[in-house]
Amino acid sequence: MTDYRHSVADYADQRAELVKRVAEHIEQSRQEHQRKGMVFTSVTPEQLQHKLERTNSPMIVSQGWSGSAPVGGTLSYTVGISNPDPVDRGSLFVHLFIGPANIAPDVSESVSAVDPRFPRLTKPGFAGLVVKAGAFEHVEFTIPVPTVEKSNYLGNSFLFQSTWHDPGTYLDRSLFVFEVT
Repeated sequence: MTDYRHSVADYADQRAELVKRVAEHIEQSRQEHQRKGMVFTSVTPEQLQHKLERTNSPMIVSQGWSGSAPVGGTLSYTVGISNPDPVDRGSLFVHLFIGPANIAPDVSESVSAVDPRFPRLTKPGFAGLVVKAGAFEHVEFTIPVPTVEKSNYLGNSFLFQSTWHDPGTYLDRSLFVFEVT
């Protein structure tokens, strides 16, 4: 017979340890991005708890970007990914694009809400990113800024797991706002 009280206590301890590791990783990333003068956002402890309760993981836990860039310049963007699962996850990709995708609740509508003046970028290359069990990885982008109006723009990063001969699995997304100067 299984002792469920022991199992529940072990599960709670594992989750608490994971939340602690994610918080430490986020703080290190925050300090690094602030040293570089970049904008930084991350999940709150409440958002992290909510993300841990859902079925899709790995997840986006932080992001940093240069904040602004001139027409013809480039914007730097980094997305932080955490794998809370007890197994490694591979074939992961981040798809980045500019447009109002974050306000569309449906994923298929979101990936259609694109400003075509900006490039759509996907990283890493074949065969994707592997995030070890309980680990963190970063994916970095350099976004060329085309000739557009001086304004704020909405950037979107979508994390998905590829399945080479079937539809991939949408995992998470994030929004960042930058200024073209």
